[in-house]
Amino acid sequence: MKHNIVIIALICMLFMSSCAQNGQQTSNTGSDLPEGTPVSGQIAPEIMPLPSPETTPVPTPEPTPEPPKTAVLMSAGDCVLHKLFQDSAYIPGEGRYDFYSIFSPIEKYLAESDVSIISFESAATNNRKDYTGYPLFNCPPEIFDTFKAVGFDIVNNSNNHQLDRKLTGMFETRDNIKSRGLDVLGVYDGEEQRYLVKEVNGIRIGIMAYTYSCNMNELALTEEQRYKHLALIDRERIQKELADMEENVDVSVVCMHWGVEYRQQPTEEQKQLARDMISWGADVILGSHPHVVEPSEMIEHNGEQKYVIYSMGNFVSNQRRGASGYPLTNKERAEDSMLVKVVFEKNSETGKTIIKEVTHIPTWLWRYNENGIYRFRIIPVPYKDFYQDNEYSDDVLSEAYQSYDRTMSLVKDYRHEEP
Repeated sequence: MKHNIVIIALICMLFMSSCAQNGQQTSNTGSDLPEGTPVSGQIAPEIMPLPSPETTPVPTPEPTPEPPKTAVLMSAGDCVLHKLFQDSAYIPGEGRYDFYSIFSPIEKYLAESDVSIISFESAATNNRKDYTGYPLFNCPPEIFDTFKAVGFDIVNNSNNHQLDRKLTGMFETRDNIKSRGLDVLGVYDGEEQRYLVKEVNGIRIGIMAYTYSCNMNELALTEEQRYKHLALIDRERIQKELADMEENVDVSVVCMHWGVEYRQQPTEEQKQLARDMISWGADVILGSHPHVVEPSEMIEHNGEQKYVIYSMGNFVSNQRRGASGYPLTNKERAEDSMLVKVVFEKNSETGKTIIKEVTHIPTWLWRYNENGIYRFRIIPVPYKDFYQDNEYSDDVLSEAYQSYDRTMSLVKDYRHEEP
């Protein structure tokens, strides 16, 4: 019996030991394990990634090219203010002069320009008793009021008549020009920059001027005065000053008072100097002095087109049929002139500036008699048969259209075409 009791006790002890081991295994598979750890004897479920929403790639937009910039330059020929021309603008009883009606027909054309230049061959002092014509010109400064009113910006006074009232008169003329809000070319104190810079729509236009002589009146000045105050043609100096200007501008314009009077073709020396100036940096050369129109041309340099007009003719004067002082034949040619319109275009990406267009607008100076007094009026002729409103008589238009033909036979418009 005792033996059975011992056996039963051993069986109980073995049973209790087995239960203890099973409890330990159960605690090792409880909440203390990291979530998702497979329990012994179980297969862990496969974790599938969540599908991502489909996206359509957005293309990077191409930058919109910035449009090219443009600037418009206009230039007129010589104003040669003979005494009869001055007298036509006099207002009796008021002691003043009014030139506006002479120039008013060009106002709407100058409105298209950003920068405009006119050549002025005279002195213009304040001495009301000292106004004269050829050979020593001195004109009422009211002419500058008209220049300003019709839209000119710059007066080029570098010419053979700028010393007609000596150095004092030249500086008084300059002051009268500036007092009207106009810039001056060709007259210098000696310290200032010898060219103008006009910035238009991001295009910097540099402008300078030279003359072949001042009718020898410059010989009354010292060499130092000539160098400081005038702009006489000197190849070495032009090359240096052009190089200086080129450093600060996009395009370079040079006004040249040169050539042979009444001759309708440039000399070989002029043509060579024009090509040299282009090689030194000039983009546009505007000629004056011969009193008649001379040809224009486009000259290619380093793959770019440059513009030259050797003479723009007399814009206003009393040199015409029936007047004296110049050749007896072809006098009508001294009545012809023009407005030259040059459009510059600057590439906004590369910064390169080119001549985009050149347009010539011929003008004819009409002289007529009104109550015993000669009057003058500039008639622009953009194209033949332009006038259709009976503004002028058939006889007047016949003369104007003949002038147009004479001018356009010597010049040629230009438009840049992309290759």
